[in-house]
Amino acid sequence: MMNYSMADISAGIFYYVMLFAIYSFMGWIIEVIYRSITQRKFVNAGFLFGPFVPLYGFGALFIILLQYYFQHWHFILRLFIFGLALTVIEYLVGLLAEKMFKLSLWDYSDYKFNLHGRVCLLFSVIWAALAYVFITFIHPVVLQKASFLNGVYLQSASIAFLVYCAVDYAFSVAYVTTFREKIAYLYTEYLSLNNLETEKILDSSARLRDAFPDLNRYIDNRISNTIKKRINTFLKSIQDRIIIEINGRKPFEDEYYEAISDIYEHEEFLKLKEFFHHNSSIYEHVQDVAYFSYRICKYLKLDYRSAARGALLHDFFLYDWRNHDVPDLPRKKFHGLEHPTIAVANAKKHFSINEIEEDIIKKHMWPLTFIPPKYKESFIVSFADKYLSSKEFISEYKKRRNHKPDIS
Repeated sequence: MMNYSMADISAGIFYYVMLFAIYSFMGWIIEVIYRSITQRKFVNAGFLFGPFVPLYGFGALFIILLQYYFQHWHFILRLFIFGLALTVIEYLVGLLAEKMFKLSLWDYSDYKFNLHGRVCLLFSVIWAALAYVFITFIHPVVLQKASFLNGVYLQSASIAFLVYCAVDYAFSVAYVTTFREKIAYLYTEYLSLNNLETEKILDSSARLRDAFPDLNRYIDNRISNTIKKRINTFLKSIQDRIIIEINGRKPFEDEYYEAISDIYEHEEFLKLKEFFHHNSSIYEHVQDVAYFSYRICKYLKLDYRSAARGALLHDFFLYDWRNHDVPDLPRKKFHGLEHPTIAVANAKKHFSINEIEEDIIKKHMWPLTFIPPKYKESFIVSFADKYLSSKEFISEYKKRRNHKPDIS
């Protein structure tokens, strides 16, 4: 491994500004490749509009400094120090962003051994590995090429870069501030906005949400919580009545039956009676979810017709989900992730469904499914499905516990 003299560390401020620019640009390339592959489209990664991710630039300069002081230490110890230093930098940048913008630009909460969702063990290991590759293979080459730069050119380019970064940072902060204001408005007015207005707000922040995809989950969770609060307010006054209607199988409103008339007595749909689901048949479960969703959406002045139809078809699969195999679903496939796609295909095969109904069927398992719901009605059905499923599970558990044989 290449060793560095004190001259490498004290070569001048403009020299290090140029290194910072080069490594920020390289970081941008890494992030663009990673984001574009995972999202299957080109993504302009990073906080800034331009092709720089300063986090990588700062990280690179820290690694150069640490390599100078610890170059004679054992490889494993240096690797640990590199990973720890980059992890601390990532944590502080994440914390600063949260304090400044009241937003979590990334979130590792789903990863094991994370700290406040800002850092986690897996990425600390990745940072350590990248630091080793950087200090062993990349920095020596860049150092060699940079040594040939003309002093006047180096100074001019560094000043130009600093001015550019200041301007870009100012515009980026203004953009994020506007984004936060729009999202705050969306949380407050979500249920009163039509779908076109909602999409317009979200589309205006597409670049930032693509660059930091965890923001999508953050926004969707906040919207979901907003809807749940409204639903809970509604349920306090009407919950018992709806549950009694569902449990008693009393005739529902004519309007509800009119919305689902082409579905609930269709010969293919009636086959759902043959398959057990929770503590009833799939047929009974989807009827419960459909009526529950219908009542909630009617109360919230949403498209209750689409909600009822989408909910009725959300589990339109014709196999035993606990013991499945080809041709319905290969044994190795996970039913929880696969059955929404199967249900959509069956729904399209036998009925005419609109975009909202299709989104309801596709996304009813969210957040288990990667892509969140697009419509308010989809959030409602997802909530209703989980709410009634949990009640069915608890009811079945109590029933089994009460009928547990006495072996004393």
